[in-house]
This record gives sequence, structure tokens and C-alpha cells, in this order.
Amino acid sequence: MAKILITGGSGLVGKQVTEKLIKNNHQVVWLSRNENLSGEVKTYKWDYKTNYVDLKAFEGVEHIIHLAGAPIAGARWTEPYKQEIIDSRVKTTELLLKAITELNLNIKSFVGASAIGFYGGILSDKIFTENDKSAEDFLGHSCNLWEKSYEPIIAKGIRTSVIRIGVILAKDGGALNKMKPLFKIGFGSAIASGKQYFPWVHLNDVVDSIIFMLENESGSGTFNCVGSEFITNKEFSEKLAACYGKKILLPNVPKFVLNLAMGPGAVMLYNGVKISNVKLKQSGYVFNFENAAEALRDCCTN
Repeated sequence: MAKILITGGSGLVGKQVTEKLIKNNHQVVWLSRNENLSGEVKTYKWDYKTNYVDLKAFEGVEHIIHLAGAPIAGARWTEPYKQEIIDSRVKTTELLLKAITELNLNIKSFVGASAIGFYGGILSDKIFTENDKSAEDFLGHSCNLWEKSYEPIIAKGIRTSVIRIGVILAKDGGALNKMKPLFKIGFGSAIASGKQYFPWVHLNDVVDSIIFMLENESGSGTFNCVGSEFITNKEFSEKLAACYGKKILLPNVPKFVLNLAMGPGAVMLYNGVKISNVKLKQSGYVFNFENAAEALRDCCTN
């Protein structure tokens, strides 16, 4: 049994990681903006805006999973919010580094989240791998800064894995949860051209790959966590509709409507690329869901 500190533990991924680790007899504590020391998972306070972290959270900790960060989807990208997206990732990592250094902790492994936004909001048929450079748009820039914030932790000799997470498919929560109601009644449709690739991943594979990297003593580096099947937004929409015995009958949602509704953040919906998961597989990780139809059937049976 190990003691594991998780940031962003109350989020979609964090909750499932916590549940699985506890089931495997590990002890889990969280860092959060709100303290709760009486719950099943003890939660200690931290606040990157005031540079505060409760050092009691780190007592006996052997592993750290860093998932904290302001949501990228679902909010308008005003200039202040774009800065919050960056700060909530970079400055929280800096707080972790500060605690590790001050307490001279012997951390066995560190798993840090990142996102496929590293490759940018573009349209391309190229298959992107971990060897590709970050894009120069906001998505690429923010993910690049996010990943650079892990470099001082790596420099300390801590075994570090960075997981670039795709669009998560889950039974409850996430982007799919917002799509289901329309597709259930036959009002679902593709987005913009529909030709953009949709780099999906099932929640179970996000959770399991994080735990795999935590426990795999030879594992370190940066890994794309996406499904194996390359599909376009149109193909994805058709597969989701098929889960409910429906067909796509409505025209695609126009690009300008997305821009009006979401502003610059809409680029995440109408652009997309092929992303390889070969490196993660070569590390020894075995995916639970290899194709989108299987993943969607699992997520839609609830």
C-alpha cells in the first residue's frame, strides 16, 4: 500500500483514479481549494493565487498525480481566463515543487496531466507523435508551458510521466454527456465540415494509463493517451447516433454558430488531427477500448 497525493481529485478523471486506487488498498489524499479533513479522502487546502499549500498534505506521500487546472472547454476564452488556464496548471506545479523541495521528499513517481491541445487546433492528415513540437496557437502554447512546468521535477530525479489526454468519453460527465440528449432524440449532427479528426479516449483508459505509469517502475516520459482508431467528427457523430438506433438527418452545425457561442475556444470543435498512441502501447499499456464504436456503446448504456 502506498500513499498518493492527487490534485484535481474532484474532477472527472480524479474521482475515478481515486476510487480505483482506494479499491487497490492505496491511501489517497487530495489538494483542493476547500479543506475537508473528515471525509473518506482527506482534502488539504492550497491556493496558487496566494502561493499557499498545506504541507501536512505531503506527510508520508510517495507518489503524486497532478490533474489540477481550470477547464479549457465550456468557458469563453477571454484574456483573463486564458491566463487562468495557464496559471492554474503552471503555478500549481510550482507549488508542488516548492513543497517537495522544502520537505526534501522522496517521491517515487510523479504523473502529470497534459492534453492533445499540445498539437494545436488545426486541420491536418498528418499523424502526430510525441516527437512533434507544440503548436504556436493558444492551445499549443498553454500545453507547452504546462509541460515545461514539470521539467524541474524531472531535474530532481523523480520518475515523471506526462499524459497528453484526448477528448474523454465517459458514461457520466465530460463532453459526451452534453451530446447525448440531442443524439438520443435524433437531433444530433456533425460539426463544421465534419472532416476534422476526433481524438477520443475512454475514461477507463485515461484512469488505467495514469495508474499504470504510477506503478510501472521503468515508465517515464511523455505519452499520448488517445484511442487507436482515427475517426472524423462526422464518423464519430454517426457512431454515436447509431448507439440510439438513429441516423444523422440534420445538417452540420455551422462554424460561425460555434464561434458565436464559444468564441475562440470553438477551434477545439471544428479542428482536429490524427494522434498516435503507439508509444503508450510500446510501454506495455493495453487499452480497454480500441475502437470508438465499442467505447461509445459502453458509455451510452446507462
